[in-house]
Amino acid sequence: MAKTNRTAVVVAVMMANFLAAIDVSIVGTAMPTIIGELGGLPLMSWVFSAFLLASTVTVPIYGKLSDLYGRKIIFMLGSIVIIIGSVLCGLADTMVELIIYRTIQGLGAGGIMAVAQTILGDIFSAEERGKIQGWFSGVWGVSAVVGPLLGGLMVSYLDWPWVFYINVPIALLTILILGFALQEDIERKKHKIDYLGSITLTVSMTALLFALLTGGNQYAWLSPQILGLFGVAAVVFVWFLFNERKASEPMLPLDLFRSPLIAVASIANFLLGAVLMGITSYMPSYAQGVLGGTATEAGLLLTPISIGWPIASIIGGPRMVKWGYRRTALIGASLVGISSLLLIFVTPEISYWYAMAVLLVLGMGMGLTTLAFLVSVQSAVTWNRRGIATASLQFIRSLGSSVGVAVMGAVMNARILDLLKGDPDIQAPLEATNNLLDPEKRAVLEPSIVERLSDAFASGLHYAFLLVAVFGIGALIVTLYYPRDKMKANQP
Repeated sequence: MAKTNRTAVVVAVMMANFLAAIDVSIVGTAMPTIIGELGGLPLMSWVFSAFLLASTVTVPIYGKLSDLYGRKIIFMLGSIVIIIGSVLCGLADTMVELIIYRTIQGLGAGGIMAVAQTILGDIFSAEERGKIQGWFSGVWGVSAVVGPLLGGLMVSYLDWPWVFYINVPIALLTILILGFALQEDIERKKHKIDYLGSITLTVSMTALLFALLTGGNQYAWLSPQILGLFGVAAVVFVWFLFNERKASEPMLPLDLFRSPLIAVASIANFLLGAVLMGITSYMPSYAQGVLGGTATEAGLLLTPISIGWPIASIIGGPRMVKWGYRRTALIGASLVGISSLLLIFVTPEISYWYAMAVLLVLGMGMGLTTLAFLVSVQSAVTWNRRGIATASLQFIRSLGSSVGVAVMGAVMNARILDLLKGDPDIQAPLEATNNLLDPEKRAVLEPSIVERLSDAFASGLHYAFLLVAVFGIGALIVTLYYPRDKMKANQP
C-alpha cells in the first residue's frame, strides 16, 4: 500500500480550513450588501443559522461515518456538496432562496468540519499535533488578508454572488490533492446510522431558532405560537437525549461527556461558538449600517481576529507541551473574556482602531482555546473514537454558534422595534433599516431618518454585543473547571 504523503495532506487540510475561514469573513462582509439588495433584515440570522444548523446536525454523522469508512471519502463527499451549495447560493434571487442554499452548503461543511482535524489527529502524534495545529491555524492569517479584501473587492467591483463562487476552485483542488496523498487501510464494518437522532435534533433546533427569530417580531413572546415552538423544542430535545442513551451507535455519544475534560471543553466550546459567530455576523453590519463604511472597510474590521488567531496558535502550539492543556486554555479564555467585555464600549464615537485592537486580542484567545480543547479531546480517546470525539466537539461549537446568533438576532430586532415603534416617518422599522445597508438607498433618505435608523440599529447591535460579553465571560468561568491532565497520545 502506498505511503501517505503527510506534507500534501497537511496542504489539503489547510486549504479546507482556508475555505471555512474565507466563508466566515467573506459572507460576513457581503451580508450587508446582500440585505441591501435582497432585503430581509429580519431573516439575516437565518442565513447564518441555516448553514450552522445543517453543519451541526451532520458533523457527528460524518464523524461516525469517517470512523467506519475512512476520512478521505467523507471529506470528498462534503467538498462536493459545498461546491453545489456555493453555486446555488450565487444564483439566489431572494433571501429565502439564499437561506435554502446556505443549508445545502452547511450539509457539505459538516463533512469537512468533522474530518479535517481528525485527519491530522491520525497522522501525527500528540506532541506533533500541537505544533502542526498551530501552523495549521496559521492559514487564518492568510484568510485575514485575503478574505475581507477579496470580499470587499468582489462586492464593490463584481457582485456579491462571487463570494460564494470562490469556494468552487478551492474545494476542487482540495479533493484532487487529498485523493492522491492520503492512503488509508480501513476495515469495513456493519453500521447503524442514528437517523432518529438526526431528525429529533433538527426538529428541536429548528423550532428553537424559529421561536427566537420570530418572537417579538412576527409574534408576541407570550403568544401561543412562540410558547408552542419553545415547548416543541424542549420536548423533542428530551426525546433526542433519550434516543442517544439507547442508540447502539448514537450521533452524539453521551458517555463521552463522563470525562470532565471533554465535558468542560464542550461547554466552553458552545459559548465560544456563540461569541465568534455573534461578532462575525454583526460587526460588518455595524460598520456599514451604523458607521456608514464600505464593504471593504466592514471586512477589514474583522481582520484582527484572523491575525490574532494564528499568531496565538503558532506561539502556543509548541509551548502547550510545557504549559499543559489547562493553562493554555485558561490563558485563551481569559483573553476572550476580557476582549468580549471591552466590546461593550464600542459606539459610533469610538474609532475603528479601538474595535480592531479588541478583536485582535479576542482572536488570540480563540486561537489558544481552540488549540487546547481540540488536541486534549483527541488525546483523551482511543483512535477508533477520535473521529466521533472530534466531530462532537465541532458539533457543540456549531450548536453554540446557531443558538447564539439566533438569540442575538432576536434581541437586536426587538430593540430596533422598541425604539422605532410609533415613529410616524418609519412604518416598518426592520424593513426600513435595510436601507442603511444599501449605499444608494441610504443616500436618498432624509438625514433625520438616517440618524434615527442608525441610532436604533446601533442600540440593537449594542445589545447583541452585550450578549457576546455574557457568552465570553461564561466561557472563562467554565474553563476554570478544566481538569489538570498530563499530555498523552492514543495512537492507532
